[in-house]
Amino acid sequence: MEKDWLFESDEHICDLRVAAVLVKNNKILVQREKNGNEYALPGGHVKIGETLEAGLIREIAEEIGVKITCKRLLWSEECFWEWNGKQAHNIAFYYLIELDENFEIPDEEFFFQKDNCNVLIGWMPIDEIQNVTIYPEFIKKEIFQLNESMKHFVSKS
Repeated sequence: MEKDWLFESDEHICDLRVAAVLVKNNKILVQREKNGNEYALPGGHVKIGETLEAGLIREIAEEIGVKITCKRLLWSEECFWEWNGKQAHNIAFYYLIELDENFEIPDEEFFFQKDNCNVLIGWMPIDEIQNVTIYPEFIKKEIFQLNESMKHFVSKS
């Protein structure tokens, strides 16, 4: 099935998302809207019938044009917020990844995403994430604890 794990009604939206944590030279790969100042980890919706890892590998190939290997699951999150007047419930999984051989990501910000050409992808020094709005918010602490056991978070805003 080629349908995203995304369900909407007049009052609610619920989705399943998977995101990548890629660290290189004390920098983390992030994305933001072209004119925006809020950052997020690259990734996207899992398709119905697709595993989390397969979804992340597909999303990163589509959005960044590189092949990856999922090293391990770092975090899971249940996130509740209001979005466009709807009550949103997002379930997200965050994987530590590495690039497959022969793939590299440029040092400067770039556009690549096939389905959203308004999104910039680039490297941010890990020390700078304390000074920006970034999602998930818990990454500001957890990025320094990547060797710990898998953790689960519940976020409400």
